[in-house]
Amino acid sequence: MNSDLDSREKIVSDRLILYRPSQDDIASIYDIHADPATNHFNPVGPMQSMDEALALFKHWQMEWDEKNWGYWTIALKSKPDRIIGVGGISNRPRFGGSTLVERLKKQNAANMYFRFKPEAWGFGYASEMAKKALDTAFNNIGLDIVLGLTREANIPSRKTLLSLGLSFVEMSDDKHELGPQLIFSIDAKTYAIERKK
Repeated sequence: MNSDLDSREKIVSDRLILYRPSQDDIASIYDIHADPATNHFNPVGPMQSMDEALALFKHWQMEWDEKNWGYWTIALKSKPDRIIGVGGISNRPRFGGSTLVERLKKQNAANMYFRFKPEAWGFGYASEMAKKALDTAFNNIGLDIVLGLTREANIPSRKTLLSLGLSFVEMSDDKHELGPQLIFSIDAKTYAIERKK
C-alpha cells in the first residue's frame, strides 16, 4: 500500500488518479514492467530485477525534479492505493531511430507512454490517462508536439493513439523481429482543433 498517496500531487480524471511516482511505487513499477504480457511488443522484453525498476524510477524522478512533470503512476479513484499502470509524457531520451524523431526531440516535443496491468486492459484507461497527458502537454506545459511510438503489430496501442488524434508520421529505421516501430504525432494546433470536435 502507498501510505503517502494522500499527500502527493496528483491529477484526477473521471475514473483515475494520476500521481507523481514515489519510492513506494517501485514494486508496482517492477510488477508492471516485469510481466511478460505487458512486454509482448517490447523489444527488450520484461524487466529482470528490482534494480532495473529503481533505475527507471530515478530517471522519472530526475525529470520531475528538473521540469515538474513526467510519467505518472496510475490508480483507480475507487481503489486509490492500488497502482494499475504507468504513463504520461516525458522528453527524456527514449525516442527510436528516425531522422524525424531525432529532429523533433531537439524541439519542444515529448513522448507519450502508457503501460497497464493486464487486469486493467479493455476499460479505456489508457485513453483516459492520455487525454489528461495531452491536456497537460499543450495547455499546462506549452509543448509543441507529442509523439507516440508503437510497434506495427501492436494494434490496441495504434488504435488508442489514433483515437486521441495522433496521426501516423513515419516508420522508424530500427530493425527487429517484432517489426518496425511506427511514429505518431500531434501538435498543439491540431490538438486544439480536435478538442472542439
